[in-house]
This record gives sequence, C-alpha cells and structure tokens, in this order.
Amino acid sequence: MTKPELTSYDEVPYPSFPLVYTHPDRLATLATLFGMSPAPVECCRVLELGCSSGVNLLSMAVTLPESEFVGIDSAGRPIARGKAMVEALGLKNLSLRHVDLLEMAPDYGKFDYILAHGVYSWVPPEVRDQLLAICKASLKPQGVAYVSYNAFPGSYSRVMVREMMLFHNRDFRDPQRQTQQGMTLLRLLANSVVEPQTYTKVLQHELERMATRTKDAIFHDELSEVFQPVYFYQFMGHAHRHDLQFLAESDFFEMQTTGLTPQAIAALDKISDDFILREQYLDLMRGRAFRKTLLCHNDVPLDGSRKSVSVRPLYVSSVARPASAAPTYSPDAEETFRSGSGAELVTGNPLARALLWYLTESQPKRILFETLVSEVERRAREGLGFVSSPDQDIASELADFVLATYSAGLLDLHAHVPPFTTEVSERPVASPLARLEARDGDVISTLHHRSLHLSDSLQRGLVMLMDGSRDHDALRKDLLELFKSGVLTLQEGDKPAADMKTVEERIAAESEDVMRGLARLAVLMK
Repeated sequence: MTKPELTSYDEVPYPSFPLVYTHPDRLATLATLFGMSPAPVECCRVLELGCSSGVNLLSMAVTLPESEFVGIDSAGRPIARGKAMVEALGLKNLSLRHVDLLEMAPDYGKFDYILAHGVYSWVPPEVRDQLLAICKASLKPQGVAYVSYNAFPGSYSRVMVREMMLFHNRDFRDPQRQTQQGMTLLRLLANSVVEPQTYTKVLQHELERMATRTKDAIFHDELSEVFQPVYFYQFMGHAHRHDLQFLAESDFFEMQTTGLTPQAIAALDKISDDFILREQYLDLMRGRAFRKTLLCHNDVPLDGSRKSVSVRPLYVSSVARPASAAPTYSPDAEETFRSGSGAELVTGNPLARALLWYLTESQPKRILFETLVSEVERRAREGLGFVSSPDQDIASELADFVLATYSAGLLDLHAHVPPFTTEVSERPVASPLARLEARDGDVISTLHHRSLHLSDSLQRGLVMLMDGSRDHDALRKDLLELFKSGVLTLQEGDKPAADMKTVEERIAAESEDVMRGLARLAVLMK
C-alpha cells in the first residue's frame, strides 16, 4: 500500500480536539434509547476516519483502557504528531495510521463504533462512497456509525459566502492570506449598506459564525477544494445504497419539535411514521446547516417509540442551570431552569424541582437512574412537603420526565461514567492527557471529553504538576518555581507580574480554590 501524498492538512494543521458528540457513550446511549444492544463503552472497538492528530481518540483512550481505538488519516504530519502524543502517554490501546481511505485495506477487523467527523462534505464523490462502504463492511451487527456533513437548506448561505471568498482569493496562493482576505471581504460585504436588508443580515450572521472559528478551520472548511453540502434525504439515499439505516442525530434534541408552531408540529405529526421524510421537513423548517447523523445496519430492528423505560439502565446528568442561586423550599413555588442552548423549563412539580436541583448540586457527576429515583423522592418529601399517593409510580413519572427534559436539551443521558473525581485528594492527579496538553498551551481535554480553556497560569501550572507525586504544599512550591523560571507568567492587569512575592501570595491564596474548580470541571482522576 502506497503512502498518500502530502495534503493541505500537512501544510496547515486542522484543529484537533475532543468531540463529545462522537464519544461511544453518546452513541451507546442513543442506540439504547432506540432499542439496540450496543457494545459496552468500557470494552469496545472504535475506528475514526479522518482523525487528524487523533486528539479525539486520545481523550477516549485515556479514560477507556480496556477499549481499542484505531485512527486513519491521509495527512502524515498530523498522524506523526498524534503518534508522538501516544508514545508520550504510554498508551497501548490506540493505533494511528497514515492511510488514504481509497486504499484502506479490509484488515482492521470489525468495530462497535465508527466515526467520521468533518469528512463527508469535504471529499470527492468516490471518497464519500468509500467512507460509507467502510462503515458497512467494518461495523459489527449492533454497531453504530457517526457521520457529520454540511446540510441544505441552511448551507446555501455558506456556499454563497464561500464562492464570493474564492472569487476574491483567485490570485492568492498562501493559505493564511486566503483566510485573511476572505474574512476581510466578508466584513466589508456584511457592513456595506446603511440599512441592512435580508441579504446583508445573512452575511452578518455568517460573519458572526465564522469570527468564532480559527483561521485554520476556515481554510479547511469554507475554503477547501471540495465543499459539498447535501440534503438529508440525499445523504440517507446514499446510506441506504450501502444497506445502512438512520438511527438518530447525535444531538438528540435537534430531532424534537421544540420551538415550532402548532401548525408545523401538526404537519410533522402527519408523517411521523416516515423518519426520513419527517427529518427532512424538520430541516426545511429550521434551515439546518449541519448534521451529525448516526447510522446502523439495515437489518437492525429499531424502536422509534422511545419508551421512557429505556432510560432506566442509564445515568443522568444536568446541562441546565437554575435561575435562582438556591432552591425555593415553598411547596407551591415555581422554579426556572435554563440550558446553554436556550431551552427553558418552568415547573412547580416537587419531584421535577428536586431532581433538577439534585443534579445541579451533583455536577459534574452522572447519577444512575435508580439512585436518582430514591434520592429525588426523599428530597421532595423532606424539603418540599411531597406526599405520594398510594398508587403513584414515582419511578415511571421520573422516567417520563427525564426523557422529556433530555429531549428538550436540559438533561443528558449516559451509558458510562468516566474515571473523574469531584474531590481534591491529598495528592491530586490530573488527566495525563490534560497534563501533556497544558505543557504546550492553555486548552486541555477534560475527562468528560470536552475542551477546556484554562483561564490563567495558575490553572495551567497546577494541571501540569498534578501527577499524584506531590501534596498540596509541594504543588504550591513547584508552581512558584515555574513562575520563577519563566515557564509561566502571571498577569497583573494588562502586564505580567514582576514581583515574585505577589505571585507567591496569589498561589497561597488561590491554589486550593483553583484545584476544587478543576475537580468540578472533570479534570482530576480517581
């Protein structure tokens, strides 16, 4: 097998980070909800196609030592960087391979989960076909494949902006110049008229979206050689030709009708038996521009009824925040909870209030549903005066509520609990991957498979040092040495602190709070 030639991803590295919606925990949870019997997250095989430097797999491999991971990418330099990290971490359960998808030999065995994020819409038709062929051939009978892609109709505005950028960049060859000039043009166009009309507002929306992204990501996404969005029905037609069927969206709440008008919901209800048609019309109503679709084999029977009993073997965590700083203990009060995505729940139900406050106080813990039932009932009874009726099935009521709030994006469900701790031990241990990443920058991977931007040098230094060999006094001492040596600098206003006495006082005053904060962010391991 020949090695692929150098690619644009060798020249300009694509940002690589953990993607929570690709984690086997997310895929196994959704497979469970739809009646499948997915492989246990703790002991599974995962293949990622287009893995870049493999940080997404690295984050999984650190917390799932009994699982096996394989990453494939046609760009050799990112794979080399990933291999160096694998070696530095001493991981034996992750293999990264420099291979062109079109030449991928069928000798890797079968996988429980196959991931392809940011590939399908950015490769030629023959590679898209090979990607789905690999999913079909390499997926175990109860396996789940994740494929993301740009979707119409929402991507029409992205195609428009891309084409204008490519026109403006027709004489530029340098990637950095292309990105810079493309964004300069978009800023000009988005602010080119005194009274913005529909067209200008679309450009302003695209400018706001792209302004949050790195230049390297824009170069590889919007300015890539291939940029081919598809309608959902077209993608599923392609999947069906490979004997793959639609399971769900990785972001489950995007399948719901929250926020739609009664007329729109009624129209969707008329076609509820046809999942593909319903999802396509949902895209048309919402103008969806990006999909994260889960597929499985065509012969797998799926239960689309999504019965609430399916949540009982799972763990529950909250992604919502209460509007008030503390619980309201009045039995008749209503309380408000909001998610980062804008979902909101106002409820006076004592069981619901007790559940949401318990999960809020327990964050970032994942609570087994059966444990949740007994604890919530106790809290509702003792704190809110709740009295159950003789024939009341509290477990069923809470299962219904959990599934409904999960669908609305206010709760999360899990099939697995990662090995993090919310307690700061005498000799705390940060994730080995986070320690490695902190040496090179201020963005690390958490044990919840998310990226975390470290807000200051105290956080970064403590992550670097928390390897289990130091008690708190030793951590403070060695942290001060990092500042004295110049490895780290502490900002005082808009400039670095020059007085080490000030740095020492800050370390003494803040280090314990910083460590507790890192524990709450799922950085520390058991």
